[in-house]
Order: sequence, then structure tokens, then C-alpha cells
Amino acid sequence: MEVITFDSKAYKDLITKIERIADFVLKKETAPDKEEEIWLDSLEVADLLRISTKTLQRLRKENLISYTVLRGKCLYKFSEIERGLNERLITCEPRNLAEFRRNYMLQNGIK
Repeated sequence: MEVITFDSKAYKDLITKIERIADFVLKKETAPDKEEEIWLDSLEVADLLRISTKTLQRLRKENLISYTVLRGKCLYKFSEIERGLNERLITCEPRNLAEFRRNYMLQNGIK
């Protein structure tokens, strides 16, 4: 058997890091489907849904699509766009949403 010794401060730091990793893994195990929310601007949404920005503005005005204004830009949650399509609130010819999500995440370095 080999005995390894090191400073108590280094040991405490190591234990703290291990606990943080364990907490992270535990959170991921309890909510594995919870992904980071994707926010899109008006041009990205219009391109995704294959509609004009004017049509997107009409959807906002009629409260068919929820959005948030941040520094003068309208931002949309990807999950809200999916919900609108699934509930048939938005009529359009969208691209494959799963493919769009995958490409968007790859393009923006999100895992």
C-alpha cells in the first residue's frame, strides 16, 4: 500500500471541488430534460418560420406569440415558438424544429 500526503489546505480545496461536481451531477440527474433556453431575435424567428417580419409583428400584436423586449429588440423563447406551432396558433411552413435546435446549438457552442 502506498501512502500519499499533501497539505491540508489542498485537501480541503479538493474536497470542495468534488462536492461542487457532485452537486452539479445531482442537479443534472434530477432534471435531465431541462435544457438551457434558446432566445431568438425577430430575424431568426422569421427565417425559422419562413414568414416576414411584418407577419411576426402581427403575431405579436394579436398575442399569438409571446416575446420580451430587451434594449429595443424583441426576443422570443424557442420553447414558446414550439408551443405556438404545436397548439396551431401560428400557421406557417416551419423548418424541422429539431434540426434547427441542433444547428443553433452547434453554431453558438451550446451543449
